[in-house]
Amino acid sequence: MKTMKHIRFGNWGALALALLITLAGPFYSPSVEAHGERAQQASLRMRTMHWFDTEIQPRKIAVNETLKVSGRFMPSESWPEHIRSVEEAAFLNIGVPGPAFVRVDSRVNGVPMIRSTRFHLGKTYEYEITLKGRAPGRYHVHPVVSVEGAGPIIGPAFWVEVTGDQKDFEHTITTMTGETINPETYAMSTILWWNALWFVIGIAWLGWWFRKLPVIMPRYIKVEELGDDQANQLITIPDMIVSVLFFGFVMLVIAGGFFWANYQYPITAVLQTGKVEVEPLPMPPRLVEVEVNKATYRIPGRSFQVEMTVTNRSDHPVQVGEFAAANIRFINAKMFDIKPQDEHDLVASSGLRVENSPIQPGETRTITIYADDALWETYRLVSLINEPDGRFAALLMFYDDQGTRYLHEIQGPMIPSFG
Repeated sequence: MKTMKHIRFGNWGALALALLITLAGPFYSPSVEAHGERAQQASLRMRTMHWFDTEIQPRKIAVNETLKVSGRFMPSESWPEHIRSVEEAAFLNIGVPGPAFVRVDSRVNGVPMIRSTRFHLGKTYEYEITLKGRAPGRYHVHPVVSVEGAGPIIGPAFWVEVTGDQKDFEHTITTMTGETINPETYAMSTILWWNALWFVIGIAWLGWWFRKLPVIMPRYIKVEELGDDQANQLITIPDMIVSVLFFGFVMLVIAGGFFWANYQYPITAVLQTGKVEVEPLPMPPRLVEVEVNKATYRIPGRSFQVEMTVTNRSDHPVQVGEFAAANIRFINAKMFDIKPQDEHDLVASSGLRVENSPIQPGETRTITIYADDALWETYRLVSLINEPDGRFAALLMFYDDQGTRYLHEIQGPMIPSFG
């Protein structure tokens, strides 16, 4: 008897807990400050998308004001084979905790990104996203390319502050029929009514099966005792009648809702599933050729070393000014004075050393670069040494004495060094 009472209490407790979670869920909003991009695999970050020239302006806006997220990206030619390729289906997106902004416009190479597209490996694309401030707060804003079957590939982020009061937020659009609506509240009463209806139907369905307690464990034990052949004896004739009535009622509600929606909204547009084609930016002549000879990562010193042979076919001497990997920028301090914009900016201002440089016009020379910084450890890129293929990919930026930039992706196997 004590056991049965305990089970009976457990059934009611489980039902009450489920209802509590359902009702309280929409009102629970924990504080979120940034994304978990460092939780992604090192190879996913290094060998999928090279983001560069990322900028967000302005960094402080009021509710209803706009900002632009812009920059460029290059899908890596070393894209991992076990991850769905960006050449199949991808979508330009924005990463921010919660509905803090409204996306007003997004384009890649001038093409509106209202649909999915595909991006070619090794090609360069320029993007621009316009956002409108909706909710006051401080947000970590990322550009994102979502790849079908692979998930989001997250770009570098900057903090944006939105001031003002959300009550002042205004957002209206004009439909194809000329009607001006507010998407924040449009058809809200209908939405609430339908949710309430299905909630009541669900509670009624659970109520029928929980009318005779205890239910869960005793019935499970009974099914085990009776076996598959006789377990159907637990379903009574009234249970079957009520199930048929519920099924019929649900079908009537669905059909009625369908015909009502067609009558209420006779002019509609179906969801668009086709892909839009985006041509990559024109590729300039490749005047700097790079061949990786050897790449090692020295674990004790958190130092990434690459020995490479560089051929300069331009008319000016060139040297490496930046090494970018997994959204981290290692800067040659002898060429540029680039400082982190805040404590979360992934810039190693003096993290790049270059030996045996610059390379003169028409010259082929072997150089060695060292990318040294604690960011390798902080952003969990050291885990690259534990991955089965042991490969890396990064973006090298050469500059000549006229300020012209030459981009070149380098890739290859990486050997860990423990000494």
